[in-house]
Amino acid sequence: MVADDYREFGTKILTPIAKHFPLNPMGISLLSLATAMIAGYSFYVADYENTVWLLIGSLMVFLTAVLDALDGIVARMRDLSSRRGDLLDHTLDRVADILILGGIALGPLVDTTIGFAAIIGVLMLSYMGTQAQAVGAGREYAGLLGRADRLVVLVMVPIIQYFLEDYQDWNYMTLMCYSFAIICTLSATYRFTRIWNELE
Repeated sequence: MVADDYREFGTKILTPIAKHFPLNPMGISLLSLATAMIAGYSFYVADYENTVWLLIGSLMVFLTAVLDALDGIVARMRDLSSRRGDLLDHTLDRVADILILGGIALGPLVDTTIGFAAIIGVLMLSYMGTQAQAVGAGREYAGLLGRADRLVVLVMVPIIQYFLEDYQDWNYMTLMCYSFAIICTLSATYRFTRIWNELE
């Protein structure tokens, strides 16, 4: 995953914020879920006449990504990490994925079938990562378009769609969903193969 290469850099930036952040990890996770919900709604109502919603959605996805990283940093800093916290974090991540991509899939800019194909690809990729841990092979992060990468794409593509729709006859949101559907599914297959081989 490309974005994971910058995880340490992001942690350094967010650590000073985490030291003084008023919410506990649970509160941060719920706030992240709220921003994901607003992002999904923004993409749901965005159309070719109300493209400003694309920028709002992009901002909300960015805040979701920041808060998602922040809750883990705060948990470790305050010695609040736990298995329950890990379970909640992964669960809310999947709910956030569904809210954001569901808004895109049900909105007017992307065909619903393509949008839901993207959701399936994303969920399968995430499932294979956690299933590896469940069978004792350790958490699996291999492949392209892991969650950090997807969040970066979900921030960038709506901005590109907003600024270039008058200059290029392309629907970048649809291209993004095709990419998620195909690349995430292939990455999930790759993860399965790695896990299968490791369990021999």
